Amino acid sequence: MKKETWFFLILAYAIAWLVWITAELFGVGPDRGEYIAAFGVAGPALAAVFLSRRGQDGSGERLSTRLLSFALLWFFAWAVYIANDRLRGIHAPTSIPYYLLVGLLAAIPAWILSGAFTRDPGVRELLHSLVHPDNWRWQVVAFFFWPAILLIPAAIAHLFHAPLTLPQHRDTIWLSTAYGGIAFLNAFLFTAALEEPGWRGFLLPRLQQRFSPLLASLLVWFPWALWHAPLDFHRPFRFNLVDYLLLRVVFLIPITIILTWLYNRSGANLLTVIIFHAAMNTFPSVLPYYQWAYLLVIVFAIIVIFTDRMWRPQIQPPSPSSAPL
Repeated sequence: MKKETWFFLILAYAIAWLVWITAELFGVGPDRGEYIAAFGVAGPALAAVFLSRRGQDGSGERLSTRLLSFALLWFFAWAVYIANDRLRGIHAPTSIPYYLLVGLLAAIPAWILSGAFTRDPGVRELLHSLVHPDNWRWQVVAFFFWPAILLIPAAIAHLFHAPLTLPQHRDTIWLSTAYGGIAFLNAFLFTAALEEPGWRGFLLPRLQQRFSPLLASLLVWFPWALWHAPLDFHRPFRFNLVDYLLLRVVFLIPITIILTWLYNRSGANLLTVIIFHAAMNTFPSVLPYYQWAYLLVIVFAIIVIFTDRMWRPQIQPPSPSSAPL
């Protein structure tokens, strides 16, 4: 298991950092190297899929099912990415190279998500919960966690005339809703679905076989936080050291603990943590919130640590292999 864990980290970093460093040479920014940089986000998922392969066993889905799901997901992801560019106000060039580049990028989440229908049992085991979302209540919790954390304190703060952070103004509520929906789908397909199969789907269950959920969370947090470094320090709005520590340490540690809690409580359901990750990346940009409300994330993480006694090793850690295929 140690060797498998290190192979995963090396491969995830190699894919992402090689792409991101290349993108930096072109200048990472809207309508420029951003499209190249987006390929690097898939490093963790690609590494997890590659290391999960066992070879075809003849008992899985038919090839036609995989191809059909890939085609539908590819077209859907392609349309979502272009719509998201439009709603962000990025007037990407309506040229053949642009559409080809986005089409190539959309093929990555389509290929990963359609892996739930592959004939390889190892990859199918990794991704099966994407199409068999047991414990649907936990997917609901994962989705509404962020609206609750943002809106409830915002409503209270508004009563006391405290300043709120407001989203970008849209002409109508329908346009705001459309923007939020497309932004969520974009975050789901091009961020969460490209990261979580690696960090939570592959790395976390292997660490929990040896360590407590709390320690395993910290062992996922460190490489996950460091993995972002090339973008954090070279994106158009670059982080300074204080920003980096606040986001990747003060904020990301409790987030990692909550993701572990959701993963375990939902029975190793990968869809649950993907939804939570996508919601985390979406709702702060589309909903009003009170700045200090983020302290509730830390409080919630502390609560789940004690209620679930996360410092204790689990007798039988939940893993994809324990769920029915």
